[in-house]
Amino acid sequence: MQRIELDGVPVLTEAGPDRVTAALVFGVGHRDETFATAEVTHLVEHLVMGALPKSHLKCNAVTDVDVTAFYATGRPEAVAAFVDGVCRAISDLPTERLDSEIGVLQAEDCSTGNSTYGSLWAARYRLAGPGLVATGGPGAAYLTEEVVRAHARRWFVRENAALWWHGELPEAGLSLSLPSGPRPQRFLPPPRPQSAPVWTQYFAPGVGLLLSAGSTYDPAMSIGIEVLKERVRDIARHARGLSYHADSMALDLHPALREVAVVIDAREGQESEVARILWEQYEALSTTGPTEEELRHAVAGFEEELDGDADGVVQAELADAAYCAIAGIPFHPIADVLTDWRAMTPDRVAAALAAARRSAVLYVPEAAGFTGIHGLHRRLMCDYVPELPRGTTFRTPALTRLVNKSARLRIVVTDDGLAHGDADGDGHFIPWPAVEAVVPADDGKGFQVVGRNMCGIVVHEEMYGRKAVAAVRERIPAHLWLAPPPESRRIPAPRAPVD
Repeated sequence: MQRIELDGVPVLTEAGPDRVTAALVFGVGHRDETFATAEVTHLVEHLVMGALPKSHLKCNAVTDVDVTAFYATGRPEAVAAFVDGVCRAISDLPTERLDSEIGVLQAEDCSTGNSTYGSLWAARYRLAGPGLVATGGPGAAYLTEEVVRAHARRWFVRENAALWWHGELPEAGLSLSLPSGPRPQRFLPPPRPQSAPVWTQYFAPGVGLLLSAGSTYDPAMSIGIEVLKERVRDIARHARGLSYHADSMALDLHPALREVAVVIDAREGQESEVARILWEQYEALSTTGPTEEELRHAVAGFEEELDGDADGVVQAELADAAYCAIAGIPFHPIADVLTDWRAMTPDRVAAALAAARRSAVLYVPEAAGFTGIHGLHRRLMCDYVPELPRGTTFRTPALTRLVNKSARLRIVVTDDGLAHGDADGDGHFIPWPAVEAVVPADDGKGFQVVGRNMCGIVVHEEMYGRKAVAAVRERIPAHLWLAPPPESRRIPAPRAPVD
């Protein structure tokens, strides 16, 4: 692999086939948005791709949790023209297509809500950073031209970009005429305090386990996760028929912090049992480590993967190097990783997994009826309160409460925040300083108050009366209120974390 610099952008290259593959990568994704601006990165990506001329070039773009990439495969000159077109569109964002591309996003319906990964991250970081993936936000309809342009100006700059290129570079014509700006600093949300493993529930399907690692490179943790997935597959799928697939994802939030998530699907009604299997196998590996045979099997799988699609392996390594260049974290060539895996011992794997135990979050869906596991404390996703605070109370109409027990709701407005009580006696509380956004109802008679603590409380005239709406409205600063979208963009009720 060779690294050069072009127009102030790092370029990672390696020789390859005549038809080259390249990707222009930016260090921005869903974790860099807010609840109110969710989907803005994806919208910028769509605006850029929509500005490119028609061609038969194999090209596309993707927006993920922490990266956005524009990629293409073809003749070197054609790929260079694609990259140049992306840079030009970013430099002069075609926001005249805003409504059209918002409509495309609504048709595509790629909201990140109801993600098992997102639910795990939200259990750690709530409604910030990667935790935003759990909700999907109010939707692209609420995004304004000003917000979109500001997001592009901040994140889609040469100081936050890298290009990887597999194949021969063109002799001329490759340029990266991106706008320049300060290198954006990513917000690292504070994790919820945790001194022991916990379990939690939310609305996404599947079962998951989240672990914090103190480094972005820990081969003992990586091979341990592979063995863990293999054990769960052996038991939950092959032996008991409870699950089909096990997957994992590592998310680097900081040079000294990696969040590692393992996600397992489960047969309906068997989520609790799959969660127990996942936790039991994690505990066993943390205590005694894998067997020598399991280590050999994991290494053999790694070797077989490298022996498969040679071009794919090279491109994966180039993509990793490009991301590391943007994120400012050390890059480790695949050959070095394989060497470290081959030298791994059971004790080192056990130690790495055990060191992350206090950070462990076990996730089970709300509908699973999970009752917990000995030694794991329950963590509620939002701020549950056993008793509602004292304050001005507003209830649903008396007749409604009489004929429908589930509608026996109330809200309490206090000097400190907004509380909500449901028919089952559950209470939730949003401190005024923790209000993240207020999403208006389509009919203009109410709104939903969204808290960074993952609580969402609906306040509506038809539920609690006009005085309740006014009492809450006067407590919340104007800058937190989302403007209603134009009629042409209207969609069904906004997605938000409602408890």
